[in-house]
Amino acid sequence: MTSIRSAGEVDLAALDRPLAKLCLNCDLRDTPDCREAACLAGFARKVLKFAISKGILDIPGAAGLIPGHDFKPYYPEMIAAGLAETCRQCRECRDNHSPDCVISLVRHSLENMILTENIDYPGSVFAYLAAVKERNPDLAASLAKQLRSGQNSA
Repeated sequence: MTSIRSAGEVDLAALDRPLAKLCLNCDLRDTPDCREAACLAGFARKVLKFAISKGILDIPGAAGLIPGHDFKPYYPEMIAAGLAETCRQCRECRDNHSPDCVISLVRHSLENMILTENIDYPGSVFAYLAAVKERNPDLAASLAKQLRSGQNSA
C-alpha cells in the first residue's frame, strides 16, 4: 500500500517556477488591476505559499476556490511547462489522489487557463496526457515535449 506523501517529499518550489514566469509575462503585473485572488496563476501561487508555510499537501475545500473568471490570455507553452511539473511531482498517486492536493490545485488552475474543463487526474501521467490530447492536441504535444525534456524549460 502506498502512503500519502508529505509536503517535504514534493518540490513545491518547482511548481511555482512556471507560475512565476506566467506572472512575469502578464500585462497586468505591477498594475492596480493585478488581483491575486481573481487570477489563476496568482491563486495557484498563493496555494503553494500556504502549503510551504504550513508543511502540508492538502487544503480542504480549496478546489472550490479556484477563480472562475480569469479570461486573460496565457501562453500555451508556459502552461505546458507548468503541467509537466505537476506531472513530475504527482507521479502515480492513483488511490491517494485528492482534488484538494496542492499539486491538483495547481494543475486545475493551469488547465483553466486554456481548457474549457478540468481533467480528472487518472493516477497516471500517460493516461493524463491522453486525456489532454482529446481536448487540445497542441497542448498535449507541448506537454509531451516538456515531459520528455525532463526539466522545466519554460
